[in-house]
Amino acid sequence: MFSPSLDALNLEKRLKTGRLVQSPLLEGTWTLLEPAGEQNHAPQLCWLNQNRLACAWMAGSQEGTSGMSIYLSELRKGKGRWTKPKMISQDSKRSEQNPLLFVNSEKQLLLIHTAQCSRDPNDTSWQEIGSSFSMQWTAALRQQKRNLLTGKWSNTQDLLDTPAFCRHPPLSRADGALLLPIYRSLETGGAFGHDYSQVLLLQPDGSPAGEPYDIPESTGRVHGSIVYSADKQKLLQFFRSRLADRIYCSIGTLEGDSWTPPKATNLPNNNSSIQACRLSSGLLAMVFNRFCYEDPPIQKDSWGEAIWPRTRWPLTVAISEDDGESWPWCRDIDSGLGFCGSANWHLNGQLAYPTMIEGLPGELHIAYSWGNRAAIRYICIPESSIIGGN
Repeated sequence: MFSPSLDALNLEKRLKTGRLVQSPLLEGTWTLLEPAGEQNHAPQLCWLNQNRLACAWMAGSQEGTSGMSIYLSELRKGKGRWTKPKMISQDSKRSEQNPLLFVNSEKQLLLIHTAQCSRDPNDTSWQEIGSSFSMQWTAALRQQKRNLLTGKWSNTQDLLDTPAFCRHPPLSRADGALLLPIYRSLETGGAFGHDYSQVLLLQPDGSPAGEPYDIPESTGRVHGSIVYSADKQKLLQFFRSRLADRIYCSIGTLEGDSWTPPKATNLPNNNSSIQACRLSSGLLAMVFNRFCYEDPPIQKDSWGEAIWPRTRWPLTVAISEDDGESWPWCRDIDSGLGFCGSANWHLNGQLAYPTMIEGLPGELHIAYSWGNRAAIRYICIPESSIIGGN
C-alpha cells in the first residue's frame, strides 16, 4: 500500500498571501490578504479610481484591546496581487474598529472608524458585573481624510461629541451630501441588546450637518446598509438583528430625514453584519450569513440581552428584483471548512462581516473575515454565478 499524497503536486507551496488565483474547484478569482495581526476583521472595499481597489480592515491582538488598528491594502490594475497592508489609524491607546472607506464628491479619500476605550485582556471584572468585554459604548466616531494624489492623511477628528458606532459607508445624495448610518451602542443589558440606529447627515467634505435622524423602533436593529430603491424614489436601509432572527428593512425619504420602523425580510440573520449593494443591472444584492436562531421572526416588546448563536457560516449572496420583497436567487459562496456535527461545530471557522461592491457591470467584489479572523478573504465573482446565467 502507499499514500498518493507523497506523489501529488503541492500547490499550497506556490500560493502566497495577496496573490490573485483561480481554481477549477473554487468560484471566481480570490486570495487571502496578508494578515496584519492575530485578528483581522470587518473589511470594507472601496474603488479609489477605475484602476485601484482598496480594502480597509481592523487588525490586532483582540477586539476591544489597545493596538487594534485600521490597515489598508490596495489591488492595482496589472499587478495581480494586493499590496502589503499599512496601518493608517492614529490612536494606539484605543481599540480602533469598523473602518468605512469612501471617496467624496471633492475627490478626497475619507476614512471613518470607531475608537473605543480598551480593556486589559487579563481583566475579568466585566464578567462579575454583567457587562461586556468590548466597551463599544465608549466609542468615538472619528474621521481622517487625504487627497487621492498626495496620499498624506490628515489628523483624525471626532465627528460627534457623544459615543457612536458605525459599520457601513455613507450613501451619497444627489446634492453631494452624505447619509451615514450609525448606531448607539449601550452598556445597558450587557450584550448590546438595547442598541438603536440613526442616520447622520454629512456635508460633502465629511463634516456633520446637524443632529442625527432617528430610525423609529430600531432597538436591536443595527449596522444599517443604505441603498436607493430600484426607481430611485426612496431609500432602503437593511439591518442586522440583535435577536438573530431576520435581516430587517426600513424605507426612507430621498433626503434621509424620515424612516419607517424596520420590518423583517425573509432573509435569515445570525446577529452578524450584512451588506446590501444596488447593481448596475437594477437588481439588489445582499451578502450575509444564511443562518438564524429562530424562524419565524421573534416578536419582542421589551429588550434585554441580545442573542449570539456565534454561527457565522455559510457566507451567502442573495439577489432580488423587487427591492427585497423576495430573494429568488441565492448561493453560498463559502461554507467554511465543512464541519457540521455537534461535536466539531466550533471547528468550522467563522466567515463574517462581509463587504460587497460592484466593479465592471455584473462583477461582484467581496471581502470578509475568514477562518475565525485569521485573514481577510477577497473574491471576485460574476453576477451570473448567483442567478445561474450560462
